[in-house]
Amino acid sequence: MPAYREEIVISKKIDFSVWKKLFKYIFKYWYLIVILVVTMMFTSFYDTSFIPSVNFGFTNSLDPLNFIMPSSGNPFDMVISFKILYVDVQTTLLWTIIIYVIFILLRSLSIFITFFTMNIFEMVIMTNLRTDAFKKIQELSFSYFDKTSSGWLIARLQNDAQTIGEVVSYSIMRVFWIVFDLVFTLVTMFSYSWQYSLLILASTPIIALIVFFFNKLILKYHRIARNSYSYFVGWLAECISGTKTIKTLSIEDTIYNECESTTKDIQKKRKKSMIVGSLFQPCINFLSSLTTAILIILFLTNTIQISSGDLTSSAMIVLFITFVGQIFNPIQEFAEIISDIMESQASAEKIVGLIETKPQLVDSDNVIEHYGDLFHNKKENFPAMIGNISFEHVSFSYVDNVEILHDMNINIKAGTSCAIVGETGSGKSTTVNLLCRFYEPTKGRIVIDGVNYKERSVGWLRNNIGYVQQTPFIFKGTIKDNVRYGKLDATDEEIINACKIVDIDNFIRTLKNGYDTYLEDGGNELSQGQKQLIAFARAIVRDPKLLILDEATSSIDTETEATVQTAINKALIGRTSIIIAHRLSTIVDSDRILVMKDGLVIEDGTHIELMNKKGYYYELYMNQFKELNLDSQIDIFQSQIEDKGVKI
Repeated sequence: MPAYREEIVISKKIDFSVWKKLFKYIFKYWYLIVILVVTMMFTSFYDTSFIPSVNFGFTNSLDPLNFIMPSSGNPFDMVISFKILYVDVQTTLLWTIIIYVIFILLRSLSIFITFFTMNIFEMVIMTNLRTDAFKKIQELSFSYFDKTSSGWLIARLQNDAQTIGEVVSYSIMRVFWIVFDLVFTLVTMFSYSWQYSLLILASTPIIALIVFFFNKLILKYHRIARNSYSYFVGWLAECISGTKTIKTLSIEDTIYNECESTTKDIQKKRKKSMIVGSLFQPCINFLSSLTTAILIILFLTNTIQISSGDLTSSAMIVLFITFVGQIFNPIQEFAEIISDIMESQASAEKIVGLIETKPQLVDSDNVIEHYGDLFHNKKENFPAMIGNISFEHVSFSYVDNVEILHDMNINIKAGTSCAIVGETGSGKSTTVNLLCRFYEPTKGRIVIDGVNYKERSVGWLRNNIGYVQQTPFIFKGTIKDNVRYGKLDATDEEIINACKIVDIDNFIRTLKNGYDTYLEDGGNELSQGQKQLIAFARAIVRDPKLLILDEATSSIDTETEATVQTAINKALIGRTSIIIAHRLSTIVDSDRILVMKDGLVIEDGTHIELMNKKGYYYELYMNQFKELNLDSQIDIFQSQIEDKGVKI
């Protein structure tokens, strides 16, 4: 299967509504914008008006046709004449040099402030985008993650946030700089000769057409290339997380070929964008050179009669050649900025789209007002959970018209243990997902302690749940920190007590640093059983009223399973518990067993009742029993069949 597929339909124009939505991140730091505008305005004035005018004054005064030695004989008393923004200036060479040096120092300070502020601006924009995007990820429902890869989300928070930060801080702010450059250049240019100024401006419509044509192509090809890269990041994340599977299947060559194919596809698409961009620059340079050549010819032939007082001298030729660059360079740079904005359009669309994604599962306004939201729980208003659970005519579909659960009706009493068993795809995990409100029923309702669980907040429900998954997740940090994630304000005593309950305290104390032992991401230093016990402790430290074990022992060996099972039995005391089990031998002591098939509960009872019934559960149990070795069969037969009075 190819690693890349088209992600979105390529738009043919910039969507300004997307950038408008990013303005809130820009104007939030308006004071930085004010600093940038002031420093950019000063720098533009210096570069495009002050320097060309002063240079003109120097060059014109030193021209052999105009040079006049001061009567004092001191060359520093020589008069320098020039215009700045239609203002005639006359001063001595000495004062011109002093002012020149002062302006150089001020410009240096202005440039430092400008780029320092830009870096700060980029950092805060990027940080705010990543924070808002990550907060949205925390809010989104599980259904969103069913169809969105982790690699795609990482690309949004990492690459796109950085891209937008750079574009907003530099490219968009640089537009102000360009505007100031053009305004000061135009005013200064027309103050010397409106005829030659109009000649320089005559080619700008041609530039505008070239910019429009090339930028349209650049946007198209860059967005195609970026889509390829985005999916490559997702594919790469999957390959890295599935390294063991790839190696055990011995498909390294296949994966390498896919990688090579994908990277070449990205290279091919980026090459098209680069070719278009490389053709754009020579076109602008050609027009600039052509305009400069025409100006020189007209000056040398004195074809255009300029106003009285102006001189067709070498100083004037140099001045207007400078103006050509000052007009063409900002236009060319503006085109590059438009290209940057267009190239980052896809990034803007994706990260704004992520931030604006609406969770499918949300509490009502009344519930939020009373209980708070996910980030602001009003725990003082949380009612105590007793643990009575009812599924009332519950049906559920992950996709339309494909029902997974069908009219489920079950009641689970507080403080009892209920196991759910069945073949893969029977609806076991879906039932638990609905109870945890990772999803909501498409029909019917789930009632906890006599109240529809939608009438209480998601925060209230999950604060009362201890959830242990099939594959435990270990965070990077100490063992103590990993357990404390279950209850952030847990004391050391509570953490140690939780570990004692699940029988991992003795093991932890054998480690050199005990509870302060640092674990890398994933906890590879620990065995699967040890990781599972830490996950149990994390759930127990919450002191949950409802404990859910989702095939918590299916990924460990039978010897470790015995240890974990002992911990489970301790943890279940006094709690409502839902246990999803693949190994039926682990749930024979449950107060109740629900047997599911094709989204329906087909059998309900205790282990003894279901075995004596000799129905579907009996068939599943005996099939697993036959797969055991002889010693295990003898032990299981005695403890779970003979001792319990099961007749087979």
